[in-house]
Amino acid sequence: MPTCSHCRSSFAVLPQEHAFLTKVSLPDPTLCPTCRRQGRFAWRNERRLYHRKCDLTGKQIISVYAPDSPYTVYDQHEWYTDKWDAMQHGRDFDFSQPFFPQFDALIKATPKISVFTSNNVNSDYTNGAQQDKNCHMIFVSDHDEDCLYSYGIDSCLSCIECLNCFKCELCIECVDCSESYNLAHSEKSHNCRDSFFLSDCKGCHSCFGCFGLRNKQYCIFNEQHSREEYAKKLSELNTGNFRTLSAARDVFLRKAGQQQIHQYIDGNGNENVTGDHIVHCRNCVECYDSADLEDCGYLIFSFKSKDCYDGHVVVDRCELTYGTISTINQYNTQFTFVSFYSKNSQYLDHCQYCEDCFACSGLKKQRFCIFNKQYSEQEYVRLKAKIVEHMKKTGEWGQPLSPELSPFGYNETVAQEYFPLTENDAAKRGWKWREDSESQTSAYQGPRLSLPLDIKDVPDDITEKILTCERTGKPYKIIPQELTLYRQHCLPLPRLCFDERHLERIQRRNPRRLWKRQCMKCGKEMQTTYAPDRPEIIYCEECYLKEVY
Repeated sequence: MPTCSHCRSSFAVLPQEHAFLTKVSLPDPTLCPTCRRQGRFAWRNERRLYHRKCDLTGKQIISVYAPDSPYTVYDQHEWYTDKWDAMQHGRDFDFSQPFFPQFDALIKATPKISVFTSNNVNSDYTNGAQQDKNCHMIFVSDHDEDCLYSYGIDSCLSCIECLNCFKCELCIECVDCSESYNLAHSEKSHNCRDSFFLSDCKGCHSCFGCFGLRNKQYCIFNEQHSREEYAKKLSELNTGNFRTLSAARDVFLRKAGQQQIHQYIDGNGNENVTGDHIVHCRNCVECYDSADLEDCGYLIFSFKSKDCYDGHVVVDRCELTYGTISTINQYNTQFTFVSFYSKNSQYLDHCQYCEDCFACSGLKKQRFCIFNKQYSEQEYVRLKAKIVEHMKKTGEWGQPLSPELSPFGYNETVAQEYFPLTENDAAKRGWKWREDSESQTSAYQGPRLSLPLDIKDVPDDITEKILTCERTGKPYKIIPQELTLYRQHCLPLPRLCFDERHLERIQRRNPRRLWKRQCMKCGKEMQTTYAPDRPEIIYCEECYLKEVY
């Protein structure tokens, strides 16, 4: 087995992966799947937003690029216009130099899109979002209304503090839930309503602290009660008090940890797949948070695509893509970043509707371009082949986009959430780092307030105060819409800043990594995201279905 050139661990190149790479004329990888994933994550700044000026118009805008970023940044609406031409940055390839430093120089010279949103209404503080209305601080989320502080939600209404939820309404602090109403602090629950602390429940309503239930009502910690008993017991519990709610959560977690049965994978409608949180996929290897994939491997947040490997957000009928980040409807493209509707191209940055292009940035509707210069078809084929041979000699051909070239600091990106590093560790690897602005953390921002323990004691003017995160010491605020929703749910206000709350929700999910272990019922061997030394009860799909249905 090959050894990863980064972490030095041994890894396997699967037969289907090798066959795919042969099909797209690429060599086998020199990095293990985990290091390749970390590298792609380092190109995705999803949640850090900055105020800065558009470098084309001077207009004040919101952007994922900091004001002192070395990159030229255009407001997204201006970027798509014909007011500028990326071809003016065209240049010759220098065969006396390696490829990647030259590509990096081109990336730095070409304008970038400020944020990635479309068709939103009154939802300025969002990114990776479309068709949202009256939303604030939601990311990688579409078709939502009146939602706050969430990630990966779709078609939700009046939800707050949610992660990867679909068609939910009035839900708060929920993870991996769908088609549910008025849930709080729940996970992996579907078609449920009016409940607190659910895990892996379906079709349940008016339940508290329950797990693995199907079509139940008026249950507390999985014990059945009458409607009257349930109402009485719930009225005795003050869910609006931080300490009371924390104590109830501890009881729920202890009981669920000891008794809940977990399926080895969170998914359904799959055939011959490994990974987690996947549905309707076939012949896929290590795919996560994805749906409707076929013959794919090592994809995350990817949908409706086939024959693709190594991607983060590969969506809408992609095929034969490899090493791509933020990819929409591309065919036979490899090593691209924020490039859409292109085909038969490699090493693209911010390119749209391009065909037969190599090492280009910011192009729209172009063909036979190399380093943003136009060539005839014959010239293109000859020069590309010559550059590829040069890259083979330098050891660069087939290498993915490195974090060294990423336009973001490592700690601005998804990589820091899943592969946290210190600034020194990032520097040793040659990766960028973004220092927090001193003005953000030390400048006077108004009177600070100690947060009341009970929601009923919170004054209306809390929205005018500055709160301090109990974990990091960073300032944060409560906005009026947020206060309204917490009061409506009778739940205490958060005592941590949004970044820490988001990280806590991520940590409630299993890691994106597979281990071999046996079903604790029948002994069948499985690949699962539950590590062998974890205490949960883990069953194969067949045993799990027999137990819970």
